[in-house]
Order: sequence, then structure tokens, then C-alpha cells
Amino acid sequence: MDFSIQPESTDYRNLPDELKQHSDIQYERLKSKLSEEQFAILDARPEFRFVLALSEFVSNTIFSYPKECCSLIQEGALDDSSFHTDPDPFVKEYLDEKLNDFELKRRLRVIRRIHHMAIAWRDLCGFADIDEIFEKLSALAESIVLRLLEVVRTQLKKVYGDAFDSDGSPLPLLVIGMGKLGGQELNFSSDIDLIFTYPREGETAGPRVVTFREFFSKIVQRSANFLSDITSDSFCYRIDLRLRPFGDAGAIVNSFDALQIYYETQGRTWERYALVKGRILGQNGTLDAYAQELTSMLRPFVYRRYLDYGAIQSLRKLKHLIESEVRRRCLNNNFKLGKGGIREVEFIAQAFSLMRGGRYYELREEALRKSLKNIISLDLIPRDICEKLDKCYVFLRRLENVIQEFSDKQTQNLPDNPKDMSRVLAAMNYSSEETFRHDLDEVMHFVHEEFKKVVADEEDSEEDYKNFDLWEADSDLEEMCAELEPHMVNKDNTREMAGDILNLKVSLSRMPVGPVGRETLLELMPKVIYLIAREPQSAALFKRMSGLIEKIALRTPYIQLLRDKNEVLERFIELLKENHFASELITSHPILLDELFIPQYFNKPPSPDEFLSMLQEQLLRIDRDDLEAVMEELRLFKKMMVFRIALSDKAGKLPLMKISDALTWLAEAFIKELIVIAWELNAKKYGEPEGRSVEDPGIAVIGYGKLGGIELGYKSDLDMVFIKKAGDGVTNGENSVPESIFYQRLIQRIMHLATTTTVGGILYDLDMRLRPDGDTGVLISDTDSFELYQKSRAWTWEHQALVRARPIAGSPDIIQKFNQIREEVIRTPRDERKLREDVVSMREKMRSHLDRSGDSLYDIKHGVGGMIDIEFISQYLLLKYAPAYPQMKLWSDNVRILEECANLGIVDKNITDALISAYIDIRQVYHELSLADFPRVVAVSDRIPATLKVEEIWRKIFSN
Repeated sequence: MDFSIQPESTDYRNLPDELKQHSDIQYERLKSKLSEEQFAILDARPEFRFVLALSEFVSNTIFSYPKECCSLIQEGALDDSSFHTDPDPFVKEYLDEKLNDFELKRRLRVIRRIHHMAIAWRDLCGFADIDEIFEKLSALAESIVLRLLEVVRTQLKKVYGDAFDSDGSPLPLLVIGMGKLGGQELNFSSDIDLIFTYPREGETAGPRVVTFREFFSKIVQRSANFLSDITSDSFCYRIDLRLRPFGDAGAIVNSFDALQIYYETQGRTWERYALVKGRILGQNGTLDAYAQELTSMLRPFVYRRYLDYGAIQSLRKLKHLIESEVRRRCLNNNFKLGKGGIREVEFIAQAFSLMRGGRYYELREEALRKSLKNIISLDLIPRDICEKLDKCYVFLRRLENVIQEFSDKQTQNLPDNPKDMSRVLAAMNYSSEETFRHDLDEVMHFVHEEFKKVVADEEDSEEDYKNFDLWEADSDLEEMCAELEPHMVNKDNTREMAGDILNLKVSLSRMPVGPVGRETLLELMPKVIYLIAREPQSAALFKRMSGLIEKIALRTPYIQLLRDKNEVLERFIELLKENHFASELITSHPILLDELFIPQYFNKPPSPDEFLSMLQEQLLRIDRDDLEAVMEELRLFKKMMVFRIALSDKAGKLPLMKISDALTWLAEAFIKELIVIAWELNAKKYGEPEGRSVEDPGIAVIGYGKLGGIELGYKSDLDMVFIKKAGDGVTNGENSVPESIFYQRLIQRIMHLATTTTVGGILYDLDMRLRPDGDTGVLISDTDSFELYQKSRAWTWEHQALVRARPIAGSPDIIQKFNQIREEVIRTPRDERKLREDVVSMREKMRSHLDRSGDSLYDIKHGVGGMIDIEFISQYLLLKYAPAYPQMKLWSDNVRILEECANLGIVDKNITDALISAYIDIRQVYHELSLADFPRVVAVSDRIPATLKVEEIWRKIFSN
């Protein structure tokens, strides 16, 4: 496995025509911009045009900074392999402490770009080996970071003074270089991963005293901005501080003590893995006292003395982390993350460091190539295998640098355009793409096979969701997308779901999740992600699941419940998928997770009597004097009961009508209990009306609309009217008030109990607009006034509403009186023509205001032939024929009204059957849309066929 991957010729005339043309354009561009002397320096180089053909970054840097670039070249930057291997003197001189912010930012970008220009030039032409490139890139970054920290510290000392040690010397800010900077193997366009720490707490000695943490945090934040901010000169380095304790949610600088406490109590496997490559910057081979102290403190966390069972388990998790991360059959062009890529070589070396670094000092090496040599010396992997791994690593890393040197972009994907692929072939010394890809495949296949051997696990689970990496790995968006895509049923959802996974990780990292909770999440989340990825609407489902996870993250028993009880997790995901309303309930109130263990409610909801008795039993646990607690308990109980109904609904074993029955009986139970609570509160303050009590309150609650028609849905409000017996008495309490005031305040209390927004939301929305005179009328009417209004002043549409009215709760004598009034009004003979015109007029008025139908959409509720049309037909039929048919039962629900019309021969049974069937079909779709939190409109192409029949029946019934 010997590859010659450095160009044998730098004669640009041997390049493809497209690259030669590009080189000619850049050549003329620079010739017109540079002075004759500057251009002559470049043009004298025989490889000049070759480099221009391969790298826009080189040509653009020379174009922007010709003086600086030519000066470096004259000093030997392109010919001397040792040039600026120690860049400290140059960097220190160039980044002077007296520079203003603007000039400092500019110089940071200039120094990085011109040095990278020289490095790229030597690399692309094959003048430098991989170690020289690693060394120069890493040394430059380290030097710039440390010098900038000095400059910024000097600036801030003028305001805050300095941080001093106990002996009066400046307290150091230590920088741990992580990743490839730590291993001194930085790639050309790499981010810089850093962790900052200081030895001890204290306060500065200066004009404005701040803590050491504040002082060093200001230094780090200011320095990071100097490096990362995008200016007209681009950026210097992208700084990544997420490897610090608690990630983005943690302090950007920590004391030694804070680091030690974190790693002892919160440290995770991937952090051990990351710290294997951690190196304290600026130590030059010998550690000072504080660096030694820090190293000694971190060593027990990273390197364990013995390979005990816990270490083996951690290693297996890491194995799954990597193995899952590289399963990318659809991303073969990614030679870092793909099978056999750079990441797998790194893992092989670092795995031995984790396993044996506690016993073998040689394995505590940050640099990968040196680590491979040490593995050979310890006879842990055969020499020939390690040597081949080294060659593969060099191949992949040079390929990585070469591609990044084209445009200074951080990528590890093979180019997808012919021009850049031609550049790869030229820089890697290949004459054909086929040969190159063959060698690349050979490299990656060999690496992957060795990777599998090193991390072999005879106890592998057959379930993919036990790949802990999906959650534990510190992936960016592209890496997460690459990991997810092979598992995704709906590939289009990959990017959105990957982004939400990362967002959830950030959110949870900011929460004080303890070590037990964190470990539980490590086991739960891959399972969650795997199960949801198999669903077509995976992105939407994961977004909903995230809401629950965030809600329960600090309540370890709940996340353990989901982790340990697959049936609970799978049932919840089913709810997310098919019952958005129920899933929102459980997300808002995780206590409802317990309901998933109650099997009797999977097939049927509680009975009408059960609702009221269960509610009363629940309230026995609450102090009735604590009104806030009572209101919260009411809301929680409703959510629990609605959730149980939703479970029955999800089971698919109950028809829609039974679900509506259950929701209606539940509402009735609440109404009855609200009357009791409000009555008790009123009676304490005012006493009771003469002859009335909570058992016989002297009022009746009349349900209208869907409540009256026993057709409530999950999100229905309650249309209600209150009536009482006429009377002018007063209450019997010390603070007595007229009965009218007592009942008005009783209704106000009921409304307050139901509609006030608390932590648990509202109980129900109450709609009182159907009372006499609507919003301008009194909250409660006496029976005489109600009767007079209905018989002399009510509009036809109010009589239509009365068709749907039904007593819900209250005193028997008031209920009896209402039923009498309703029957008399409905059986009153009417002018049939006026009735028909009024019904049609009201329907057209509603449709003009409420119908959302359009050219491409159909409103299943208000559209032509929709739900409201059927309701109007049934109301019209009852109002038209009840006077002539004394035996006609005055049902309040549409289905039984239509069945009654058929039974009496008023309407052909085929017509009523068609209307009933259509009504149930429409309500079923409406119900499903409501559960999924979708609007009530569907595409015209999805219009329910039965609505066309309803439209036809409407025309027949209401035609002249």
C-alpha cells in the first residue's frame, strides 16, 4: 500500500484545459494589480501558474495582500521547510499591544492568510511533507491565540487591573488545545477547539474590581470575537468553545476546582475521548507548575488505572458512537466521516489511549502518528497493520488539506464538480479519476476493517437504536444529517430533524440534569431518534417529542420510565403520530405518562357516572379553601380524562359518536361540579336564596350547540345559557343581597372558574352569546323573561339554536319549565316560506363570513354540502314538521332528528340515511384534522364525496 501522492510535475501546461484557462485568468488579474517588482518575484517561480490553477485562496490572498505575500516569499517561505516553524517572534512583532481594535483585527486576518498562502503553495506543489504542514498550521494557530490573549489582557488591565497569584505574580490563563490543535495536526481550514481555565478564584486589583472568572471571561470573549468576527478581510480562526464543561450553557472559563468537580460528577465518555488529544498550549515541551497541576488533575478522569468493566462499557459506547456515525452508504464522498475515514483512524489510536493510557505513559500522546508508533512499540497492533494505518491516515489527511486549500473552506467531501476534481487529481498526483477512486476505496476499506477489529463487541445488540453516538457525539449539522439519513424513511425530513436534535442537545445542556439523568438520556435518546426516524413525518414527530423531553429532563423518574418501558415510549410515539391533541396534553403534563399504564382505557373511556364520581373523589384531596389549588386540580383532572378518552379513540375500537358522548359527559360532570364550587363560595359571602341550596340551586344550565347536541370534540367550547325562576327575594346571609345579584355573581364565579388561565391553562371556553339579547343581555334570565323572548322576540336562527338546546344541570323544576318552553316554541306553527327563507338567508350569511373554501380548498364545516348544511337541514325539518306531528320527538342532536323524520315518513329514508352517513363522515374527518392540529380545510381533490350528495339534497329541500 504505497501511494505517491505528491505532484511529480508542477508544469501547468500538463493540466487540463479548464485549469489552464483558470490559471491564465488569475495570472493576468495579478499582473494588472501588482507592481512590476512584486509580480516579478512571483513570475520567477516555475510553479507559479500551477498554483494559480489549483487555488483561488492563494491567488485571492496575493491579490489582497501583495506586499506582505511577496515579502514572505523573499524571506524564503516557499523554499525553506523550517521557515516560521516557530512563528512566535514574527507574530509578537506583528500583533503589537498598541494597535487599535480595527488594526488588530485586520492584522490577525492578514497574518493568518499570508502564512496559509505559503503553506498551501508548498503543499499543493509537493514541496512539504504532511508533518511539516501539520506543524506549521498548528504552530501558527497556537502562537496567534496566545499572543492575542496577551494583547487583550494588557488592554483590559487598564480597566480592571490584573489577576495576581498569592506571590504577586500574574495568574496565568491556561488554554487547552483540543482536537487536531491539541494533537498538533491542524488541518488547513480547521476550527480551533479550546478550553480555558485558571488556577484559583479571587478578585482583580484595579480601578474596577471583578472576580477572576469575570476578568478571564472578558479576555476570552473579546479574543474569540477578534478571531471569529467576519470582516472585509474574512476571519482569522473559527473558535469553538463547546467542549468546555456544560457546553454552550457553561461558563466560558472555569477554575481548576470547577473543572475537577465537573469531570468527577458530570464527565461523559465523549469528554474522556476528547481530552485524550487535549494539550496545554504554550508549554514548549516542559510543563510549568500550574500546567503540571492541571495535567495531574485531569489524568485520572481521562486515563483509568485498570481496564475494569465500566471502562469496557464506555469503550463499547464509543464503538457505537463511531460505528453508527460512519454508516453512510449515501455519503461515500465524505472521507472524514464515511466508513474507513479519518475519524475511524483517530478512534483506533484513541481507543488504546483510553484503554491502556492509565498504565502506559506512551499512550498519552496527543499526536496520532506518534501514537501509532507507540502502539507498535507496545506490540498492541502488528507493525505492518500500524504502518498501513499510518499511510492511510497520511493519504486521507493530505487529501483533506488539498481540498481545503482550493478555497479555504472546511470540507471533507470529495468535489462534485469536474474542475475541483481535476485539481484533486493534479495535487494528489493522479492521472485518472478512476485510479484515484480505486486507491481511496482501498484506503477506506482497510481502515474500516481494522476499525471493526479494534472495537469488536461480541455482545452487540441487534437493535440499531442502541448506538449511543447519535446523542452523545459532538456532531455539527452536516455530521448529524449524515448519521441520520441512512435511518430515515423520509429522507426529506433529515435536515430538519437533525437540526432539532442539535437544538434539543443545546437546550438540555443548559439545564442542571444530574449524572443519573444524563446517563438515562444517553440511553433513551438514541432509541427515541431511531424509532421516530422510521416514521414518514419524522421531523414533526421529533419536534413534538422534544417538547416532552425538555419538560421531563429534570424529573429523572419520567425519563427512566420512557427508557425502561418500551411500551410506554412506543404508545406515546403513536400518540404523537396520530393524536396531536393527546400528545400535547401529555407534553404539558408529564404526569399523564402514568395513564399509558391503564389498559382498561385503551378500549373504552370512563362511563358518565364515573366522570362525576372520579372528579369529586379527586377534589376530596384538595383544601376547598385554596381556590387556586382547586382550579389547578380541575384542569389536571380534565386533562387526565380527555387523555383517557384519546387513548380509547386511538385504539380505534369506539365509533366517533361514542367519543363525542364521552367528551360531552365529561363536560357535564364539570358543569355540575362548578355549580357546587361557585355556590359554596357565594353562600359563604352572601348566604343562600330562600328555599334554595346547592342540591336545588334554583337555576338550570342549558347546553346549546355541540354540548346540547351531545357532539363535543376535543377542542370544543361550551355554548351555555343560564335560566332561573323569577323572584325578588334576598339571600339569608349577614351580607345579604337580592337574588338577582346572587345569581349574577354565581354565573360570574362559574365563568371565572372555567375560563381563567392558570398554570394548567383554562378549563373550558364558555360561550354565552346565545342567551336572550346576546352579548347585551343579562347573564341569567328568569324563566318568564326567557319564555317571553323566545315566543315574541327571538329570530328564526335563535329557534334553530333552541333545537340543539338541552338541559345539563340544575333544579328539576327549572329544567322542567325549560323543556316546556322549548317544546312550545318548536311546535309553534310557522310560515313555511318565511322559515325557509330565514334559514337559507342565515346560512348564506354564515358562509360569507366563515367559509374558507376557495378554488383549491374545501371547508368541510362551512363549505357547500358541509357539516353546517346538514345541521341546518335537521333544524329546519324539526321546526317545519314538529307542529304538524305531535308524536315527533324533539331530539337535540342531528342524527336522531333525521332518524325521527325517516321514522315518521316525513323525509325519504334514503335521503336521511345519506345525510346521516355524510354527517358522520364529515365529523370523522373534522375530528381527525382537529387531533392532528390541522385546519378544517382540505384540498378540493380530497373533498368527501358525500358532501356532493348533501349539496344536492340541500337544493331539493330549499328550492322554491
